[in-house]
Amino acid sequence: MFANSMRRLLTTATLLLAGVAALAGQASELSGDPLTNEGVVRASALVDSVFIDRLIPRATAGAGDFASHLMARLGVVPIPADLRFRVMADSQRILLRGRSRDLPAAARAELGGFLQMVPPASVIEAEVTLLPVGLRGVRFHLRTVYIDGVPVPDFILQGVMTEVGRRYPALTSTGRDLVVQIPERARIILTPAGVELLGAPAPVTSGP
Repeated sequence: MFANSMRRLLTTATLLLAGVAALAGQASELSGDPLTNEGVVRASALVDSVFIDRLIPRATAGAGDFASHLMARLGVVPIPADLRFRVMADSQRILLRGRSRDLPAAARAELGGFLQMVPPASVIEAEVTLLPVGLRGVRFHLRTVYIDGVPVPDFILQGVMTEVGRRYPALTSTGRDLVVQIPERARIILTPAGVELLGAPAPVTSGP
């Protein structure tokens, strides 16, 4: 009888520990939207509908979908299946977050020695801001990168991104800016719901 009681107690403890471990694993997952090839299609359709075909006056693309669209503009097609970064947005920035191990092997090789000393479980965050460029463009700017909450010194980040810029002609020479052309008087706005696309207002016509 004592043995049966001990077995029940051990079974209960094992189940409790398994539940705690599962909850801990869920808590460790990074929040945000995924980067997907389906997101490229969805965001590109919204961009065309608002800015090109002008079928609708405005639309909001999810942060992950729009970031996927930007990656496609850089020539990253298809998006690697092993890129497990997440994307969030607010009114000030787009934030890409993931662990060092969530970068595809090709990306790790491209970044060279920059990541060699970064443990696989370290959280990498890339902060991207949005700035207007004249009347017909916007600039997505890599403002800074954090590793486990510590900003990478700008002189190190700039050295890495200059090399990246040489390999991706769509970027500026610094490797930290992607300029996107939009119709005159159209706008792109960052919001907590995602990236809002606002078409150019219809021209005001005078009466007869």
